[in-house]
Amino acid sequence: MNTETTPLLEYFKQQIGKATGSSGQAPPFTQWLNGTLQKVEMGSFTMEFVVRKEMTNPLGLLHGGVQAAILDDMIGMTVAALPKDTPAVSINLSVDFIGKAVEGEKIIATSQVVRQGRQVIYILGEIVSAEGKLIAKATSNMLVIKK
Repeated sequence: MNTETTPLLEYFKQQIGKATGSSGQAPPFTQWLNGTLQKVEMGSFTMEFVVRKEMTNPLGLLHGGVQAAILDDMIGMTVAALPKDTPAVSINLSVDFIGKAVEGEKIIATSQVVRQGRQVIYILGEIVSAEGKLIAKATSNMLVIKK
């Protein structure tokens, strides 16, 4: 078990069970997504979301752009909490849209760091339904900015 920690990781742990929409600390877009942190570990986060009407496409399904945004936000939070001296920015984000979710449905997003190099961090993200059916998968590379 990894016992390493950072101040930001400890902050996120204190937010478990709280909706990001109620936090004045979260960025405005993260507040709009309004997820609730379920699990926070070094290099791995889990967050629950409820699909709202404004998150859906004309078919009434969770919009692909919102899926990508959820995954990007989860990946960003997970990487931000890693032990490193400087921030990291996205190099890329690749999302595969596999399943669907509808208004009112609960979805679970997870992130997992696969490899943290000196400059590049490779991370995976996933969205599943409350029943565990895969909705979307993402991969991303994050670049640690040099001082």
